[in-house]
Amino acid sequence: MFHLKLIRSIGMALAAIVASIVFSATQIVHAGEFSNFLGMKFVSVPAGSFKMGSATEKLGVKFDELPQHVVRVSAFQVMTTEVTLSQYKRYIIESSNVKILNDNFINANAHGNNAPVVFVSWNDVRNFIFWLNNNKPASDQGTYMLPTEAEWEYACRAGKNDLYCGSSTASEVAWYASKTIAYQQPVAKKKANVFGLYDMSGNVREWVQDCYHANYENAPADDRAWEKDCLSSKRVLRGGSWREEKTGARVTDRLAVNVSSHSPTIGFRVVRKVP
Repeated sequence: MFHLKLIRSIGMALAAIVASIVFSATQIVHAGEFSNFLGMKFVSVPAGSFKMGSATEKLGVKFDELPQHVVRVSAFQVMTTEVTLSQYKRYIIESSNVKILNDNFINANAHGNNAPVVFVSWNDVRNFIFWLNNNKPASDQGTYMLPTEAEWEYACRAGKNDLYCGSSTASEVAWYASKTIAYQQPVAKKKANVFGLYDMSGNVREWVQDCYHANYENAPADDRAWEKDCLSSKRVLRGGSWREEKTGARVTDRLAVNVSSHSPTIGFRVVRKVP
């Protein structure tokens, strides 16, 4: 049964590669937008500053969301959606990394090519990004990486003070726990925020670069990843998921998870830095 699933999944991935030939190696859509050789779409986020974290300790707010602090952010590009299963399959095939295709991965990702890929650890994501940077065409001058936690929240807020990423009504922008949702949903089916970013609240949790700290005391005042004085091997997940209550989809919610952890609720999106 495992081998049949493996063969079927590889076949689906090869079909996705064939279908993707319609894309050029590096395609500029128009000013401020970019699509790479895997069909990952990015939008430009302007530089600025914002208040990161929660202002007060109130209902639903956790201690690790405090204190609120001002952060300066440089311009960058961010994926409009989470990395999809179709995009990740192309990585698996083109990198010959089929060992990822175990039963747990296949079962967790049995919900369509346009759904976010899940069951990827922070270490898996690091390997994906390493491969992406080393296999992009020469015409792609960008550098790919995970967003820092500050970049993630800045992009999520998009200059607003909404409770969720793009709205103060969770159902407008987020897939979260309900009697009708039992797994991740196709990307970009809910409302986008002002920057044109989908599913930053809900659907799947998203890895960021930073390691976990118990609160924001002594946090950087800029958008660098906070990787100094880490409490453990845990990294931060943001955004909530389909299996959590809507409080987990709040702009400021944080979750600490070990770098080797896999879950059907965990995925990621990528940022791109250009010279």
